[in-house]
This record gives sequence, structure tokens and C-alpha cells, in this order.
Amino acid sequence: MAGWPAYSGATCPRCGAFYGPDPPLRPPPCGLCSADPPSFAAARSLFAYAGDVRAAIVAAKYAGRPYPVRAVALRIRETLAGQWRDLIPDGEPPTVVPVPANPWKYFRRGFNLPALIGSALSRRSGFPFDPLALSRIRGRVPQARLPAVSRRENVEGAFLVPRRRKVPAAVLLLDDVYTSGATADACARALKSAGAASIVVVTVARAVP
Repeated sequence: MAGWPAYSGATCPRCGAFYGPDPPLRPPPCGLCSADPPSFAAARSLFAYAGDVRAAIVAAKYAGRPYPVRAVALRIRETLAGQWRDLIPDGEPPTVVPVPANPWKYFRRGFNLPALIGSALSRRSGFPFDPLALSRIRGRVPQARLPAVSRRENVEGAFLVPRRRKVPAAVLLLDDVYTSGATADACARALKSAGAASIVVVTVARAVP
């Protein structure tokens, strides 16, 4: 993972958007979060979705070649080590919940990348892991094919918590790429409607302009 430089600059404190050079000392929420705050408490991403990182994620999604899951999980643990207590105010260890894959994509690949990373992160951090906390109840057009303005509508109502499943108060929602935030927000709304109180989103990479 030598070619995977972690982003270390300033970010939006809410959605984790990467800010450009010379940001203010205490960066304010970005314009999108100020106008329409997301349903999750905060989001953080390790890498920019570019270069070797993008190539590895694309290979995993479309060629069935998962990248070094354990190494990525370790990087996430190291990044969160000094942050998660601040991101989740009550200090309760969060339960790792992966964003579920579209069923036909899971059938084609044979794995769900966020679930693989989540399992490895749980083993290394001691956080509980619940890969079945969320279900994707319908497969719509893949988000990657849609412009940002259509993505929220595309995932509206696409996720739910299975009936009678107990949802933890603190959730660490894990996905591979943060693009528009529509998927993360839809998952967070489903989790909150089932009783989750605090949701932090962590993604391996974040799309940048």
C-alpha cells in the first residue's frame, strides 16, 4: 500500500469533504452540510479516490480482486484511534455495520467489500460487527452510472433494518467510496428509524473533483 497516500488535510467536520489548500484553522461545515445536514453525525475517508487507490477499488468491484483488506482495516483502526471518542460523543464503542451490496452484484462477485473490511476492522479494534444490521431491499441503477443530482432519489427507501433486529445506539457505517453521500445518508436514515442514536460513516476513499 505504499502507493496509497492517506489524506491528511483539513476536512468538513460533518461530511468529511476534503478542503483545498490553506483552509481556515477550524474549518466550518461545507456549503452542502450547512444547507442540508446529513443524517449521520460525521463521515471520514482515508484516501482520495484516485491513482492506485481507485485502480484497486475498481478491480475489486468489477474484476473480483479484493485489495489488501487487512492492511486497509489496520489503516482505518489507526486513523480512528484518536478520533472515534470525539466523533461518537457518548463514548460507547460503535458497532461496525457494512453497507450491504446489491444482491446481484454480491452474487456476481461472491463477496461484499465493505463487509470484508468491516470484519477485519472488528477483529483488530474489538468493535462489535453486525453484517446483517442493514438490508438492501431493492436493486436500482448503480450509483456510479448516475449524476450526483439523481443519486439521492435512486437510493431512497432502498435500505432497511430487518424486523425485530436490535440496532445498536452507536454505529460505524463502513463503505468503500464516498461520492455524493446519498448512499450513506439513506443507510443512516434507515438505522436511525430503527433506533440508532449516533452514526459515523467511514469509507476507504472519497471522490474528489
